[in-house]
Amino acid sequence: MNLALMGFGTVGTGVEEILFKKKDFLSQKGFDINIKKVLIANANKKRYPKDDSIEFTANFDEILNSDVDTVIDVTSNLEETYKRIIELMNAGKNIITANKAVVSKYFEELNETARKNNVYFSYEASVGGAIPIIHPLMEELQFNEINSVSGILNGTSNFILSEMEEKGLDYDVVLKKAQDLGYAEADPTADVCGFDSQRKIRILSSLSYNAKIKEEEILTLGISNIKKSNIEFSKNNNYNIRLIANSQLKGEKIYITVMPMLVKDPFFSNTIKSLNKVRVTGEYFGEYRFFGAGAGKLETADAVIRDLLRIYNCSEIKPFYTAEKNYKVSTDLENKYYISVKEVKDALYKVINRDETNDLHHIITKNLNFDELKDILNSYEEDEIFVAAVEEEK
Repeated sequence: MNLALMGFGTVGTGVEEILFKKKDFLSQKGFDINIKKVLIANANKKRYPKDDSIEFTANFDEILNSDVDTVIDVTSNLEETYKRIIELMNAGKNIITANKAVVSKYFEELNETARKNNVYFSYEASVGGAIPIIHPLMEELQFNEINSVSGILNGTSNFILSEMEEKGLDYDVVLKKAQDLGYAEADPTADVCGFDSQRKIRILSSLSYNAKIKEEEILTLGISNIKKSNIEFSKNNNYNIRLIANSQLKGEKIYITVMPMLVKDPFFSNTIKSLNKVRVTGEYFGEYRFFGAGAGKLETADAVIRDLLRIYNCSEIKPFYTAEKNYKVSTDLENKYYISVKEVKDALYKVINRDETNDLHHIITKNLNFDELKDILNSYEEDEIFVAAVEEEK
């Protein structure tokens, strides 16, 4: 198989490293894989591949018009990468991508184009890093209905929350530590504001329910406003705070959120550092649980290589997602919430079930639906309020 890479950053170098180190081993098992070209943005920048015979190019047409069978996309660009993937599929090339932003925003278009051209479209690495979740879901969906998907899908936020919890540190201190260790980007917005998790739960939910879910339909709250006192309140009440992405299919409605949650469930509460965890419930299998490294150079590259070998063996599942289900994304599911603020305004005052006051009001609400919660959120500036769902008692 002749192969091209788009991008040679952290994950791209990881893919090349694994294929170089395992070349003889893979060859013994019948896998003849050759990286013919690597597309890069800056042709003048010095690169250090393990295989020094690899050709680098800044000209996309050299990839598009080449004889490569499969292209691995490990870029971070959104619109340019989307256009290039569409062109490559139309040219009959299989696509493997780790770009969650592209997969989430253009999930329908990418699947449709892959089906139209009878090519593989594989995106295991776009959700959960090394965790095998996409392919097992696709296997189940051949004959099974998925009822819910929930998970800790962002390692950066989980690292911050578990460090604050364990060491009693302020958010800003732990964020700086996460950046120094490489867990968080210089601009951590996508991670700490929940957008990274939003994209991943959109991908998992769209696939699971064969429905179109727009990113903007997902109620998304992050952890950037969290304070030590929020962690202390949760610990004093035997909870842990985790950023949970959650979707449920009930009747003809999909309920989908990304927000901090006060949890007691050991599956989520015991998740520390940068681990990711996913729980899926279905018609016949009951419940699956997946966990592992949610990011990392070789961990994410590992997921890419698994997609690659399945395509080589023709054991990958061709795209079948059609978005044909017309489920409504709804906000009428009720839940209790933990809210901390300095000042209790009217919209919040009406729904208080319990209020502990010290430096802040630490409030547990009555059961609210999402629309009532939005009314409360709209009455405060974004940096004035911290909100977390409260896990239902079993």
